[in-house]
Amino acid sequence: MALTRPQKIGLWVGVAVVAVALLLVPRFVGGEAEAEPPSGGADSGRGGGDTLAVTVAPVSQELLEDKVTTTGTLLPWEAVDLRAEVAGRVTALNFSEGSSVRQGQTLVSLDTDVLQAQIEGARTRRDLASVQAQRRRELFEIGGLSRQALDESESEARVLDAELSQLSAEVRRRRIVAPFSGTIGLREVSPGAYLSPGDRVATLRVTSQLRLEFTVPERYLGQVREGEPVRFSVPGQPDPFVATVYATEPAVDQATRAFTVRARVRNPGNVLQPGAFAEVELVLDEVPDALLIPAAAVTTGADSTTVWVLQGGAAVPRAITTGVRTADRVQVTSGLSASDAVLTSGLNQVRPGQPVRPGGAFDPTRVRPAGTPERTREYQAVQ
Repeated sequence: MALTRPQKIGLWVGVAVVAVALLLVPRFVGGEAEAEPPSGGADSGRGGGDTLAVTVAPVSQELLEDKVTTTGTLLPWEAVDLRAEVAGRVTALNFSEGSSVRQGQTLVSLDTDVLQAQIEGARTRRDLASVQAQRRRELFEIGGLSRQALDESESEARVLDAELSQLSAEVRRRRIVAPFSGTIGLREVSPGAYLSPGDRVATLRVTSQLRLEFTVPERYLGQVREGEPVRFSVPGQPDPFVATVYATEPAVDQATRAFTVRARVRNPGNVLQPGAFAEVELVLDEVPDALLIPAAAVTTGADSTTVWVLQGGAAVPRAITTGVRTADRVQVTSGLSASDAVLTSGLNQVRPGQPVRPGGAFDPTRVRPAGTPERTREYQAVQ
């Protein structure tokens, strides 16, 4: 018997309902079993009872120096280029290269023959004018000469005196003298050479003491004081040297955001040479018995600073406050004692109270001052 169209549609709808029911029934029946996590999964192996291998470092108690490390340059205490003031021919060089000279010593002489002749002529005219002025004064005293004639005669004598002084000054300008005592460098002229105004002859320097010039970041402005010692070293010298701060620039350079400091360096025997490069250490403050830990042990959050302390074989978090920071260590001002030890690895995996086992070497960033014996602790790493 043929089915009508409405019967066919009803048959297909019934088949579809049965099929959907067959797909959904197993899910409702087995849902709770699937919701349970499989035993022995990854999370079960990371419980708080797992032992984590870490590296640790003891809290060290030492003298801490808050210092600035920078670079500088050694400069002569005084330095001047000896230059010709006027034109002339060199007639004498009265110094040896690299020798010491005294203040006021004539180092270079230029030709003064023409000036000397002019001086002789001016001196002769001045002497004649002086004699004539004296005679006219005698005539004036007996009424034989007017006051105007006497004044003109005496004025002429004074003019010749001034001319003679000017010529003598021109002679002195043809001598280059040492403005201060020091060591003269290599000469750049020879006898007989013609010098023009401004030509350099040599350089005179004071090297018995030097200036150490270096720059310090602006955040230390106000902390660098006159009289503070400065340690520095130079290439080729095995031992460090000490200088003393004597002046600071009162303004900060806008380009470098640093200010200039100058320190005085005693240089007996001229061991140090001007122009040398220097590695500078400026100690701003000293903290005796400071508690120090490696920087790798510190975890800084938004509002707290934390370290993990090894306590009874387990890791315990502890909040601390810090002070001076160096390149690899941090000063702890509160929260730790000298008997504590802190974790320096595994900080991202450790949980509060989790057992830990020191493994490997101590933190390599730990710096032990020279002459301080290494402390042996019960948690020292097993090699």
